[in-house]
Amino acid sequence: MEKDAVILMAKAPRPGLVKTRLCPPFTRANAAALYACLLKDTAEELSRLARTRRYLFFSPPGSEGFFHQDPFSGFVRVPQTGKDLGQRMAAAFETAFARGCTRVALVGADCPTLSAPLVRAAFRELASSAGAVFGPCNDGGFYLVALSSHAPSLFRGVTWGTDTVLSEVSRRCRAAGVPYSLLPAGFDIDDADDVASLARWARTRFLPACPRTRRWLTSGGGG
Repeated sequence: MEKDAVILMAKAPRPGLVKTRLCPPFTRANAAALYACLLKDTAEELSRLARTRRYLFFSPPGSEGFFHQDPFSGFVRVPQTGKDLGQRMAAAFETAFARGCTRVALVGADCPTLSAPLVRAAFRELASSAGAVFGPCNDGGFYLVALSSHAPSLFRGVTWGTDTVLSEVSRRCRAAGVPYSLLPAGFDIDDADDVASLARWARTRFLPACPRTRRWLTSGGGG
C-alpha cells in the first residue's frame, strides 16, 4: 500500500462561494468559472503522481456529487471538518496519517505553478531529513505543506489570509524542533492583480499544462 499521500482541499465552484475577492471586477459567475478551471487542472496534475494515494477533502457539505466526475475519479473523497482553515487542514492530515500514510502533502486549488514534480520533491525532503516542507507563496502564505507526522499545533490559532502565515507556521516549527525545508516560490490567485500575474505567467511558461485555466484566459475570462 502506498505510504505517500497528497490531499487536495477543494470547494464546489459555486458563484458567491469561491474567489469572492475577485469580485469586482469579475462577476461571481466568472470568478467561479476560473476557480473550476484551476481546481480541475490541479486535480489532473496531481493524478500524474504514481504510487501516491490521492484524497480530495471537499466543502460545502452535500457537494460531493460535483467531484464524481473526471478528473476527480482517482481521489478518495472526504468531507472537510473544522471551523476554520487550520482545523480543516489538521483534520485532513489526521485522516491520512490514521490510514497508514507516512508522508502527506496538502495543497489548495488556486496555485497554477503547482506541479507533480514539486510534490515529489516535497516527499523526497520528508524522506531525507525534513519534518515539514512548505511551498511559499508571494503573498506570505504557502501553496503546499507536507508533513512526516501529524502536527495539529502548527495550524492552531493562525490568522489565515494574512502575509504572516508562513512566517508564523515556520516559527512554530522552530519552536517545536521540527526541521523544515522550502520548495521554490509560487503564487496563488486571490485578487485581480493575481489574475494579471497569471496571464503574464501563462504567456511565458508552458508547464504545468493548466489547459482549462489557459483556455479561460484566452477566451476572454481574464479580460
